Amino acid sequence: MSNIPEQWREAALSFALDVAQEGENFPKKVLALLDKHFGFRRSIFFPHSYSLAGLCGAKRSAALSNYITYGISYGPMYDYKDHVYKDDIFHYSRLPAHLKRKRVIFTEDVMPYSEFEKSPFGVHMMAVDMGYQACLYLYSGERVIASIALLRSQQESHFNENDRALLDYVSHLIEVNYQSFLNQSGEAKFLDSFHLFFQDMKMGAIILNQDLTVVQANPMAREVSHIFWEHFRNNQNHFLRSNYQGEEQYREVQTMVNEISEKLTASGSGGLGNGSLTLSSVGGEITFYHTSFLSINATGAIQTWHILALTNKAKELPQNIGHPYNSLTQQERRIAYFLASGMKNEHIAEELHISIYTVRTHIANIYKKFEVGNKIDLLMSLQPYLQEKGGL
Repeated sequence: MSNIPEQWREAALSFALDVAQEGENFPKKVLALLDKHFGFRRSIFFPHSYSLAGLCGAKRSAALSNYITYGISYGPMYDYKDHVYKDDIFHYSRLPAHLKRKRVIFTEDVMPYSEFEKSPFGVHMMAVDMGYQACLYLYSGERVIASIALLRSQQESHFNENDRALLDYVSHLIEVNYQSFLNQSGEAKFLDSFHLFFQDMKMGAIILNQDLTVVQANPMAREVSHIFWEHFRNNQNHFLRSNYQGEEQYREVQTMVNEISEKLTASGSGGLGNGSLTLSSVGGEITFYHTSFLSINATGAIQTWHILALTNKAKELPQNIGHPYNSLTQQERRIAYFLASGMKNEHIAEELHISIYTVRTHIANIYKKFEVGNKIDLLMSLQPYLQEKGGL
């Protein structure tokens, strides 16, 4: 700590104490502490990912959901991901050999500032008032496991050698604590906890990877997804089973997740953000609770994981969810209602503005789904269901 400039020593000590405290979202906490203790008002935390066995080296993750920002709006980060990422001068794999293994690198270490101002990356950064940058690299052995971008405007002073001594010390502290955070929230431990705490609970639980693909779902989540599927399939008619390419057992769960993410995006959250959402379905109100965290696996890959927990307001799932009625299309349900009301086939055709032959085809399909051969048997099958629902 003797290398740290005198004016920063007290702040560095306070930072060291705060960063060691446990917290659920370590990267976000670190960025907040960098502002609190040192006045770095704008910053970005980049988890790094690896190809298998790390043969291609480290790279900043290309998934926007993996970025953690502080003091920076969504717009500049969206532009960075879609347009500027490829021109970023701080790609670790592109750094000159003499800068590899350095903890702290400034813009001027990579290229003269006059060149930076003319580079595609520099033009973009200056356009959003981020003229100066310091990049802190965090290591695990020889691997880069994360980097932190600290950003200053052109009105602020550029980073200097006094800043380097401070940031070198700070990056070492962050590195040690980040490794501990990743190990404690590792993929294997999380999956063990999932089995231990969720499989026997009357609560749905779903694990999603960073692409929002279902990795695992407990039995309750799969039952709720079946209710969800039947409700939206029959009322909105926009889910196609043939479109799903994942595991067969998670087809309906994935459909439900896709629908939830769309609704969260439409409500202004910009995707799956931490929080909750309640939807009405045939099984009552279903509430989804979402959270996410970072994890590292045995190959050194860092990934975002998502958890969806599901609760049903009725607490108990409806007993009739497997009833043949739930497999009927909207048109078939209308015809079943008319049949139960005593309406004749020709009157049904007039009411629905379809031919008598189409009505007969629908009735044949209804018989097939109910595994009956005549109207009397159909009505006997429908009667208990109608009594429970109070009508169709």
